[in-house]
Amino acid sequence: MNRKYLVLPAVLVVAAVVVTVGRLWPSPLKDLRAKNLCLGMLTEETAGLLYDGEGGKLVVDEFRPGKDAKDEGADPVFSTTCFVGRETGKGNNFRGQYSLDVQPTNTPNEPLKGAGPFTDGGSGWVSPRQSEVQLPASCPKKMRTTAEHVTVILKVAPGVVVAEDWDDAALIEASRPIVQEAVTNLAKQYECG
Repeated sequence: MNRKYLVLPAVLVVAAVVVTVGRLWPSPLKDLRAKNLCLGMLTEETAGLLYDGEGGKLVVDEFRPGKDAKDEGADPVFSTTCFVGRETGKGNNFRGQYSLDVQPTNTPNEPLKGAGPFTDGGSGWVSPRQSEVQLPASCPKKMRTTAEHVTVILKVAPGVVVAEDWDDAALIEASRPIVQEAVTNLAKQYECG
């Protein structure tokens, strides 16, 4: 048998082994997404910090509009909104507590009225009803976006605001660790922080 005919099958076998090892090899992205909620951004304990006080099991819905088969290989981090809520006990319904979103942007939004700076290792702001914090400067490139910034956006549901009796300080105190953990875990997943 001619050896030149063995080269192509050998190359194909080596390529298949490399691809298989790459998919099965543990990575911070795979590990955090497997054990945490909201695409690996939050632990269950942190996810439950903003709460309307009406009981119910914690529910997390990672909503990805327009998801179809051609998207399966794409990283869903920029196209998924994570809704965190509590079960109502009426079917599959839940009361929204907040949403968490990750967006690439060239210009971060101006802080809302009453917002304070995010001083826990990142840039951005935290307010009673919405918070926006940027990931470290090296993250956009690692996340394969051409935007200058990647921002984690937390939006608090009105029911939680009412449950906290409109106490801005309490809402900020509960929001801060959520955005902190989201930013920290995303930076770990993409090895950019």
